[in-house]
Amino acid sequence: MSLLAKARQFSKLHLAALLGVYIILQPFVDILTALGARAEMSATVGAVIRAVFMILCFLYVVFICKYPGKKWCVLALGVICAYLAVFMLWMFSVGGLSLCIANAKELAKVYFAPIAVVFLYAIYREYGHMISTRAIAIAGGIYVGVILVAFLTGTSFVSYSNSGYGYKGWFYAANEVSCIIAIASPITIYYCLKQLPTVTRKTWWKGALIAFTLVSVVVAANFIGTKIAFGITLIYCLIASVWGVVMYAKHRTAEYRMRMFIFIALTVCIFVLYFFSPLQSYMSNIYMKLLHRDPELIMASWSKEIQEASRGTWLRALIDNNELVQSIDQILSRRLLSASPSVQVFLDGGLMTKLFGTGYANTEAYGRSIEFMIEIDPLGILIRQGVVGFILYFIPYAAFIVYAAVQFFRRPGQRLGSLKYCSYLYSTLAAFGISVIAGHALVSPAVSTFMVVISFNLWVYTREQNKLPRTDKGA
Repeated sequence: MSLLAKARQFSKLHLAALLGVYIILQPFVDILTALGARAEMSATVGAVIRAVFMILCFLYVVFICKYPGKKWCVLALGVICAYLAVFMLWMFSVGGLSLCIANAKELAKVYFAPIAVVFLYAIYREYGHMISTRAIAIAGGIYVGVILVAFLTGTSFVSYSNSGYGYKGWFYAANEVSCIIAIASPITIYYCLKQLPTVTRKTWWKGALIAFTLVSVVVAANFIGTKIAFGITLIYCLIASVWGVVMYAKHRTAEYRMRMFIFIALTVCIFVLYFFSPLQSYMSNIYMKLLHRDPELIMASWSKEIQEASRGTWLRALIDNNELVQSIDQILSRRLLSASPSVQVFLDGGLMTKLFGTGYANTEAYGRSIEFMIEIDPLGILIRQGVVGFILYFIPYAAFIVYAAVQFFRRPGQRLGSLKYCSYLYSTLAAFGISVIAGHALVSPAVSTFMVVISFNLWVYTREQNKLPRTDKGA
């Protein structure tokens, strides 16, 4: 048997399990990443592992994968590579080799998601492999469990050191872990409820673990100190409570009664805990004052660097002179202001800038600093990679979201009958909302790992449901 044949045989037998383990290890990878970042390591564990994973995904699709439709996967990767080659040539013409090198790291992070999607599609078409709900739920449970344990032991890092609010566990970036928790928590809650009926006296430890996980979800939603984790988790529990009431009224079984009571309890607990949480303190002492345009806080939230870089830009002038835009900027936690220098360079640039973007690094040709983060993903992709990059990258993602919504309304009774399907749909839509409003999700490998896996699973479950007779019964 050739080496290639052995690799295919190994993939058929073990790849699904290995991918599940990879997902479960994500919180531990992020903990090691945080420790490395705090130690000021030049390359963190997360960056290395996810870069290696992306490379292996690429190599697998091109050289190992074998099924009749493989050519479309290879074509997709070819289009990505062709675009990146042209983009790098454009960067070379603007700032030479040094600008190309400066952009390479960000490009690797940004294109993690589309390469992972092609890989997941290929192995599903080839073997029927997909990452299990169990693996996603366990990973989500570990993330929220770390937040709770770190808080209780007094070892948690502070989410926002400048304000002193929030506890992010042993993770590095509060915004990233908040997005992951927001996206994964619905799947984690669903899986916990699915496993509850299997608990017996001999497996009491499973019940204790489920209870710990649900308590951790409630605590993490409030104590990490971000609006994203709180809002998305609370809304899920609230909608699920309504779902639980309707399903129990319809079916009158013990399992539906249990789900209804737990969803209502989670909703109440998250809501009540808010009034004793770091999030409430942040909202009262910082965020609401910014919304009411407290001049001292507004100036404090603007670093000298961003004030200098944004001076004279169209977007800064719009923020200063238009009350509506200023309010939107405040609601978005100054995301428009931080994007203003890059937006201005994009607007001032020629045709090639419009087509292929400004890139991610500074160069003398731009005349102002563009390294301030553009956290809103669609805007960031458009400005950094131009119209061509936006069409290749974000438009397919937006089209999938439209597809998911259309598919739901084609069989609403059948979709609503399945808590599993509803949880995946909610997480997928929440991930899209995070990407469009809060951002730094689709282009962040730590977050996009869960965005991609959950969205892909939704696509699979949609296809599977579409093959079944129309029914309102689900899991």
